[in-house]
Amino acid sequence: MGVSPSTISRITGLETHYKNFNTGNAAMLPQQLAIIGQGNDDAVYSLDKYEIEGSADVVAQKYGYGSPLHLAALQLFPKAGAMATFPVYILPVAKGAQWTKAQGEILVTGEATKAGSGTVSVGGVDAEFSVAKGASASETMAAIVSAINAVLEMPVAAAVTAASGDVPEHITLTAKWSGVLGNSITIVMDADLPGLTVAITAFADGAGTPDVTSALEKIGQKWITFVLSTFDYKAGSILDTYQTWGEGRWSVLQKMPCIVAHGCTDNYTTRTAITDERKNDYINFLIPSVGSPELPFVVAAKGLLNDIITTADSNPPQNYKGQLTGLKAGSDEAQESPQIRNQSILKGASNNIKSGNVAELNDIVTFYHPDSEGKYPGRRYVVDAVKLMNIVYNCRLITESDEVKGAPLVPDSQVTTNPKAIKPKTVKGWLANLAHSLALNAIISDEDFTKENLTVGINSENPKRVDYVFPCKLSGNVEVISGDIYFGF
Repeated sequence: MGVSPSTISRITGLETHYKNFNTGNAAMLPQQLAIIGQGNDDAVYSLDKYEIEGSADVVAQKYGYGSPLHLAALQLFPKAGAMATFPVYILPVAKGAQWTKAQGEILVTGEATKAGSGTVSVGGVDAEFSVAKGASASETMAAIVSAINAVLEMPVAAAVTAASGDVPEHITLTAKWSGVLGNSITIVMDADLPGLTVAITAFADGAGTPDVTSALEKIGQKWITFVLSTFDYKAGSILDTYQTWGEGRWSVLQKMPCIVAHGCTDNYTTRTAITDERKNDYINFLIPSVGSPELPFVVAAKGLLNDIITTADSNPPQNYKGQLTGLKAGSDEAQESPQIRNQSILKGASNNIKSGNVAELNDIVTFYHPDSEGKYPGRRYVVDAVKLMNIVYNCRLITESDEVKGAPLVPDSQVTTNPKAIKPKTVKGWLANLAHSLALNAIISDEDFTKENLTVGINSENPKRVDYVFPCKLSGNVEVISGDIYFGF
């Protein structure tokens, strides 16, 4: 009441109050992304959590140009085109004292009989160069080095290494960061160089795998829904660390579910060798582009933008079909048949298809595929994890509202005039309304099943405790269509 009870003089008062009469209407969980990765070895940077403010250039200035953090940010906040509309945080990791940088080599021999030109792609980042007629191998290598070092986002530094003993003069490419991740950098030469011969040595000798525990701890109580790991998913026990942390986020007390994305350019045999051994892991998942020369985490960053997190933010029950535009796809020969893609899912590994010259998301699944759950395990699809996140979010909105906290709790049969009192049937009504709203949004199916089996009651031993069961059937997604066409003459 607006007028104080102590007032006795004749007066009329009127006060307005906001009251939410739509308790239980589903709200969509705001998606948030955290990137865990390294800066350049030459950069000096804080390990504090940092929110990207819409610019990859700022990330480059903080953590070094061409670093994993910079290259991931470039996909989410490109120089042109759509960028992330959801918050993106960086959780930096420093290299270990004993880590080493990966190196690759380019060897050019001969002499240019005609003017030529070409593009060298390192980790998917292109550098164009040209040579004049009569150019020597040394002059050609100098042109290639100059072209590579002129591209700021290049993940390597290039230099001409002088001949030594039996080793001829050659180009040495050195990753800008230390660690095993550098071994994933590819070298592809597309050039017309008459009279010249080019030989490539793949990147190797990068050593060092991070412990991401301290980075994950910096997330704290912020509800991050996706983590992008820029590290090699095949290296060390990093997947165990993510799984343990992620399961804690899904726990009964933390209630802030999150899943972890890893980029992948590996074929079926390589990726399933990892995923098939992690049958109970519903935290980690791959975003693949089979055979792509791009860095794996770059593939993952583009997939999250086009369109996993973007879709999860705007239409949570929609499954993913985005194209990895702007990135190089693997060759046609590297692409997998429907039978192989099907086997990949059964072993907990995502897959992709190729549409024209562009890789496209196809089946995005977690590693989860326990034998006990048969052919259709409940936590397989990432989109279903997003649906569950939204259900958790809305149940929390109801049960953690100020209207509920500390309210007097009385049985359904008790008459009370206390406007703050809560009865089990009150909570049940809110949850029934939530079921209807979730069904309208196609997050769940069969709302009648939920309402008929919904239970809310005061705990028989603890009169200060409300127990509820909210059973729901997640909506499906169109994955398989089978038709028959009959024809005759």
